[in-house]
Amino acid sequence: MELYKDTESLVFKEGNKKYSIKFFRVYYPKRYEIRALDKKVRDDIYEFKNGVSFDKFLIEIKDWLIEKYGIYQLNRIVFLPIPASNKKVNEKRYKKFCELLCEDLKIENGYSYISMKENNSPNHLKNDVKAKKYEFILNEDRLRGKRLIVFDDILTSGKTFYSLATTLDGLNCKIRLAIFLARTIKEEDYVEEYFTIYK
Repeated sequence: MELYKDTESLVFKEGNKKYSIKFFRVYYPKRYEIRALDKKVRDDIYEFKNGVSFDKFLIEIKDWLIEKYGIYQLNRIVFLPIPASNKKVNEKRYKKFCELLCEDLKIENGYSYISMKENNSPNHLKNDVKAKKYEFILNEDRLRGKRLIVFDDILTSGKTFYSLATTLDGLNCKIRLAIFLARTIKEEDYVEEYFTIYK
């Protein structure tokens, strides 16, 4: 299976691990002055994160996957969302989205296979992000040795994704693709990234 068309390569600085990634938008945090179109993108992402509306992204991601890879190449893939830190927020943000996407694509829904330990809330904008540790609770029997599409709303420092990818390595999982709604656009005051992206 070759999920590498029309994607970029995310290479982690630590260990030089490489992943194929796709993101659909760029995202500016609230502290930045931005134009109306960028604000609309940000509002759409907030609506997704708050569980208000996800239809636009659902259709776009589904259509992109079908166009690029076809249903047959997605066979035996698990769709695994990186969970929000809070169980209630996680359910609101991802449960229905994953159900509908996986049903339409006829792929395995990994929503219930993963959660984040409590008191693990992501804090991407703090200077101590490098010290932040993300710990996941995984259904190891369901995930061991599987091929995965990992999904998250925003790629910022890369810390959360790297933590999960490292954990999944221990289960002999293969991350074939990582999908993000958007990549954060950062200014000079931002914390150092964990990764480099290559076209």
